[in-house]
Amino acid sequence: MTRSLDGIFSAGLVDHVPDPAAALREWARVTAPGGVLLLFHRSGRSGRSERAARHGRPLDPDDLLAEENLRPALHATGWNLDRYEDAPHPLPGPGGAPRLSPGDAR
Repeated sequence: MTRSLDGIFSAGLVDHVPDPAAALREWARVTAPGGVLLLFHRSGRSGRSERAARHGRPLDPDDLLAEENLRPALHATGWNLDRYEDAPHPLPGPGGAPRLSPGDAR
């Protein structure tokens, strides 16, 4: 299955895998050149705070989903971050849906 997928969509998963970098590397391995990785997670500033509280932990400055952390993590695993949206609204509509959308993998 190496380099055979056109794209991968991950919704709310990155925070829950034991080794996010390993998951990103594996997704890069199975995605065809020019393929797309779409990470969707409620990650707006209030969303990250809410998520941390829901999991019973403080907001972590090392949160992988923060753009300043996600960009180098994606680059190190074979992805390029083309767009990062950090909207406070949890639902599509005015203001958009919060999502991270790295694309054009290689």
